[in-house]
Amino acid sequence: MDTQTKKTALRMFSYGLYVITSRTESDRSAFLANWVSQCSFEPPMLMLAVEQEAHSLKVIRQSGRLAVNVLESGQRELAGWFGRHHDKVGDKLVNRELNTSPGGLPLLPEALSWVEGKVVGQMPAGDHVLLVAEVVEAGVVREGVALPLKETGFRYAG
Repeated sequence: MDTQTKKTALRMFSYGLYVITSRTESDRSAFLANWVSQCSFEPPMLMLAVEQEAHSLKVIRQSGRLAVNVLESGQRELAGWFGRHHDKVGDKLVNRELNTSPGGLPLLPEALSWVEGKVVGQMPAGDHVLLVAEVVEAGVVREGVALPLKETGFRYAG
């Protein structure tokens, strides 16, 4: 397989960008994700991929819950901040104004909407872990157009 052709083809998949947050009693996390999708109507469920070595995966596994914050078109800089590795910048939520979900998870007030989920399954997926979460709460902050990966010029896939 030609590596460049594979990358080009995979980058044509349409993805949004989302900030995934979670917290435990002693830790919290936030990261930029683009491999997120609804996977069930009844009950409503989401699936997302998280890097195996990510700090956020450890926090999500300990808490058993996560929140998906839907970013808005034009929020490239915000997305870029949450795309940085925890090992380099530490707590990405520090010194930020935050809202809180009914389940106590951090939410970004800049987000268009959010969904809170309870993790109900996981499986290894190459260098990532695929998580499945049942939607337990959701909120819409305002109407708008979600931020697509292509708009940012970021290159995660491939």
